[in-house]
Amino acid sequence: STGVIKGMFAVILFALTVPMTKLALPLFTPELIAASRAFLAGLLALLIIHINGWPIPNKTTIGWLLLAGTGVVIGFPYLLSYSLVNLSAVNMGVVLAGLPLMTSVFAVVIMKERNSLRFWISSGLGALVLVMYFFKGATSAGWDSQTVGILFLVLMFGGLGYSAGAKAAKTIGGWQTICWMLALYLPFSAIAFGYYAGDEVFIDDLNEAWSDPTEQHTLWLSIAGLLYLAVISQWWGFRFWYQAMAEAGAGRISQIQLLQPFLTLLFAAVLLAEGLDVSQLAFAFLIALTIFSALRAKQKE
Repeated sequence: STGVIKGMFAVILFALTVPMTKLALPLFTPELIAASRAFLAGLLALLIIHINGWPIPNKTTIGWLLLAGTGVVIGFPYLLSYSLVNLSAVNMGVVLAGLPLMTSVFAVVIMKERNSLRFWISSGLGALVLVMYFFKGATSAGWDSQTVGILFLVLMFGGLGYSAGAKAAKTIGGWQTICWMLALYLPFSAIAFGYYAGDEVFIDDLNEAWSDPTEQHTLWLSIAGLLYLAVISQWWGFRFWYQAMAEAGAGRISQIQLLQPFLTLLFAAVLLAEGLDVSQLAFAFLIALTIFSALRAKQKE
């Protein structure tokens, strides 16, 4: 169906988010990345709203949009960027394998979806595998409790934003959902962007990178990464993602996201030359397998 095709396209676009964040980080701070994503995407969203003459959503829908925005406009972008200061893109790709599971959990709360015992058993196994990966990171990579906690919050904010956004999309459609969400948060993101972009340390670093020919390659890569995050990851990709959820259902579309960790690992290896080890692929595969089993159980109800 067209919904599945749109979902697949969105997943491919989202799979580049982690590598592009890594490219942006040498020049931009996590705070500035999150603010820039929301601000630049918000300006584009406001333009689309004006061109189409869309009426303001009703109060209930605005509530869902604000809730979704705390996830995908504020929490997820900032904590993802913050985590990637110290984590590799490959590690984050494996962690994000738990995102469909978290989305399903929030869908139960927000969309009142009912699930079978098999679903919860499979979901519990997926969560266990993810916890094992966190434990592996804590022991072999030296992740502290704060790192693990932040990674868990990344998944929570992502799942919340997807589920609450899907709820709004059922009323106003996918394209309006992300545009209105960004427009509602534009005053906040504009203030945050102005504050972090005006930081003297950032301006000095930017001038230094601009004047140093050896740094200009990194400078342009960082700018390209930031523009991708703002235009594609924060805005245009969500057009297809929320449209897909509205057309084909959140549960069905969540299955497609099982491909995202593997695409992220591939993009990280190609764009960032990060090495892959067998255990990372194995953990990603096991998490995807358990979530696939859970979603199959969900479909058979």
